[in-house]
Amino acid sequence: MTEHVVLALDGTAANSVAERWVVERCRHFDVDIEVTTVLEHVPLAEGYPDIERDRRRERLDHVADRLRERLPDAAVRVVLREGDPVDELIAASTSASVLVVGMTFVDAMDELAHLPLGLRLAGRTRGVLIVVPTAWEGGGSGVVVGWDTDAAGEAATAFAAREARHAASALAIVHAGRGALPRDLELAAKRMRAANPEAEVNVVPAERSAADAILESGRTAALIVVGSHGRSALQDLLIGSVSEHVLARTTVPVAVVPVPAEPIAVSPGLDDEDL
Repeated sequence: MTEHVVLALDGTAANSVAERWVVERCRHFDVDIEVTTVLEHVPLAEGYPDIERDRRRERLDHVADRLRERLPDAAVRVVLREGDPVDELIAASTSASVLVVGMTFVDAMDELAHLPLGLRLAGRTRGVLIVVPTAWEGGGSGVVVGWDTDAAGEAATAFAAREARHAASALAIVHAGRGALPRDLELAAKRMRAANPEAEVNVVPAERSAADAILESGRTAALIVVGSHGRSALQDLLIGSVSEHVLARTTVPVAVVPVPAEPIAVSPGLDDEDL
């Protein structure tokens, strides 16, 4: 099955790192790639937006040409959108397997009025959002996911398991909390091992906060995965969500996985009594 990857460029220095992540990740998948940016309807000067539209399209074409060279088996196309960047990219995420954006580091709590695109989109996209920080140096090994028992946690774990399987890398499931591991977590890990016996699946218990535990376990990972409950980025920041804390501090790419319209199984076809 061909995946539809949307690489969204916002004119910042983070564009190059997002492009590099797409090249590294998409070697493992059969993909078509859409390179896009959003032209806002703000008349900054005479001739705008016509002049700016031509400039944006030229930049998109350059990125698309590089992607075609580095990923010769991928179908790459350019789409120039117009309107509000957040609204347009939320709409684009509906049909995307993943929506990829780069992000410069910010102290999120001090810069609420100037949030980067990744934080403005987090928790609002209808598909999986990949945020690649400019501090990412490439490489890394394994996939780390934060465990939760709700639908967002299940969706995040399912996505993390798939990414680990396709990249032939280890999967670490982080559980923050005291006491014995939840029965649901043990069963989910067993299902993943049974469905993919060649994969290394580890459960990582931690007594620190969920965000700190995920960040610590994911320091050298290729990807961190967190679930989203669908609130806006600003609301999440004000109440301190795990996803936003991870995004604001990570040096590793983060996948923010929304609750799907229909429930998904981590390893379908396996019943508890079979484990």
